Amino acid sequence: MTDARAFIVDVRRSDGVVAVEVRAGAGRHTAVVERVHDPKLQPHVPIGTRDRLHLRMMVDDLPVTLRPGAGRWSRFSYRVVAEHEGHQYVYRPRTPESSRLLRDGFPVGDFTIADTGEVRVDWAAEHAPGPVDAAIGFALAGAFGAGAEFFLAAFLDHPAL
Repeated sequence: MTDARAFIVDVRRSDGVVAVEVRAGAGRHTAVVERVHDPKLQPHVPIGTRDRLHLRMMVDDLPVTLRPGAGRWSRFSYRVVAEHEGHQYVYRPRTPESSRLLRDGFPVGDFTIADTGEVRVDWAAEHAPGPVDAAIGFALAGAFGAGAEFFLAAFLDHPAL
């Protein structure tokens, strides 16, 4: 097991791309989420879209099956499922400001986004994450943000009302 505090994480964002490099000891792992095929951009989504036909994810140069929810009214709709090498990762809102990453149903960490745009994580004590888990979590947080309002709050804040 690797101590998550020993990870060195570099998150780079550019137009339509979130690239993460995690270094732990002598190992290096990367995760990239990128927007493809020129979708209609959604300003509230950091990567610009939640349409899986317009997104591609790679971890250590291997394709990841990525299934983001539509991100509409319910908090459940903001979840993102990523499948990589036999593991299922679920990234879902936990509070209005944070999202939790689960690997095969077990908590990995809770991610928040600081006002500066920096991705922060509070690792789960029960299951120490590996560097691949960290790369996936940081990439999903960078691409989709963190948290979601409760239905009633989102409904009342909607500009059409």
